[in-house]
Amino acid sequence: MVFFHGGGWMCGDGTTYMYGPEHLLDRDVLLVALNYRLGPLGFLSTQDEHCPGNNGLKDQQEALRFIQRNIHAFGGNNQSVTIFGESAGGASVNYHMLSETSAGLFHKAISESGTALVPWAEAPPGEPKRNAFRLAKFLDCPQAPSERMIKCLRNLDSYDIIGTEFKFYEWDYEPMTTFKAVIEPDLPGAFLRRSPRLPPSTNLVPWLTGINKDEGCLKSVWITAYPERFEEFVSGFETIAPVTFYYENSPLSEKITEILKKEYLNGDEKTIKEGILKIYSDSYFDYPALESVEQTLNYSNNPVYLYQLTYRGSNSFSQIFGDPKGNYGVCHADELMYLFPIHFLQNKFSPDDNKILDLIITLWTNFATSGNPTIPVEVPFDWQPATNQDKLEYLDIGVKQVMKQGFAKRAKLWSQLPLWHNLKNQSQRLKDEL
Repeated sequence: MVFFHGGGWMCGDGTTYMYGPEHLLDRDVLLVALNYRLGPLGFLSTQDEHCPGNNGLKDQQEALRFIQRNIHAFGGNNQSVTIFGESAGGASVNYHMLSETSAGLFHKAISESGTALVPWAEAPPGEPKRNAFRLAKFLDCPQAPSERMIKCLRNLDSYDIIGTEFKFYEWDYEPMTTFKAVIEPDLPGAFLRRSPRLPPSTNLVPWLTGINKDEGCLKSVWITAYPERFEEFVSGFETIAPVTFYYENSPLSEKITEILKKEYLNGDEKTIKEGILKIYSDSYFDYPALESVEQTLNYSNNPVYLYQLTYRGSNSFSQIFGDPKGNYGVCHADELMYLFPIHFLQNKFSPDDNKILDLIITLWTNFATSGNPTIPVEVPFDWQPATNQDKLEYLDIGVKQVMKQGFAKRAKLWSQLPLWHNLKNQSQRLKDEL
C-alpha cells in the first residue's frame, strides 16, 4: 500500500510522525509513504519542453517504479500494489489512474476526499503560463522566452521560490492552490497528455473513493469561527467567491456569484454559517467526486466502491482548521485518524472510535489485498460497488454501516453553473449539433 499525502500540493509530508504504520501493519500489508515536490517546485509549468509540469506527480511515479524494482526485497509483491491518498493525495491517485506512463505500476487505487477534477488540482486553460509569468516577475527573472525564465529560476535559492506563495494570495489564504496538474506537451516522459475530462486512454483499475460528510470545514471553520473574518467574507462575497471557488476565469462569473449567494448565503447568521460549510464541501470535494465517479462508471470495466464517512468521533481535524473546541461535523481529513496515529489530536479515543478504526483498517486492507473491501477478512455487512449514474450506491460509514443511493447528490447544482469546463462541454455540444 503506497500512500500519497495531502496538503493541496503546497505543503505536507509523508514522514512516519505524520503517517505512521502502527495501525495498517497490524494487517498483512506493506506500507510505503513518500515525499514529492510541492508548490512551484513540483507543479510550475511553462507548457513547453523547458518546464512541461507535473514534477510532483512524476516524483510519485518514480517512487512507483522503484517499488516495482525493489519491493520484493522487503517481502512485497510488485504485482499487487495499491496506491492510496487523501485530499491532494487522493487527486494524485486519480491522476495516476489516467496517466499512460503510470499504467502497470499499480493495480488498485483508493482516493479519499480528492479526485482529478477538484478545482484546486485541475488547471484551467491559460492559468499555468500566467502563474509562471507571475512567479518570474516576483523573482526578477525574465518572463519570456521560457528557456530564459527557467534558467534564471534554476539559479535561485529554492526557499526564495517557495516564499513567493504568499504573493499569490488575493484574499486571506486564497486561492489555496496556485500550481496544479497540467496537460503537458506530447514529449517523452509526459505524465498527462490529455484532459482528465476526456474519455480515459488507460484501463482503469478497481477504485475505492469517497468523501466525509462535512468536508468544507477545511475552509469554513477559519471563516465562521471568527466574527471579523465572517463579516468580511459575507460582505465581500462578490469579490472573494470567484477567487476562493476558482471560477474567476469564467466569462459569467457574476452570474455564478448571484446563484451561489442565493443558494448558500440566504438567511440568518446561523443558516449562512451552515451555508459556508456546504458551499466549500460541494465545490471543493463533493461535486468533483461526483464528476469523477460518473466518468469512471462510463469507461471502467472494474468495480468502483463509494463511501461517505458520517461517523463523528471524539476528535476532528477542525481542531487544527480554526477551532479547537467546536463541533463542525465530520471534517475533511477525519478518516486519516482511523488509518494512522495522528499525534496532535486532543482527545482520547472512545471505544466506538476504536471500532471505526478497526473497521476502516479492515476495509482498506481488504481492498488492497483482493480488490473487494469485504474480503478476505469478513465484515458484518455488504458493500456493493456502484452500478450506474442513476443509483450511485455508496456505503454510509456511521455508527452503523448502511448502503444508500445518491452519492453527493446535493452538489449537483454545480453541474449547472457556467464554469469553464461546463461552458467548454456546452460549446462542444453546440459544434456537434451544427
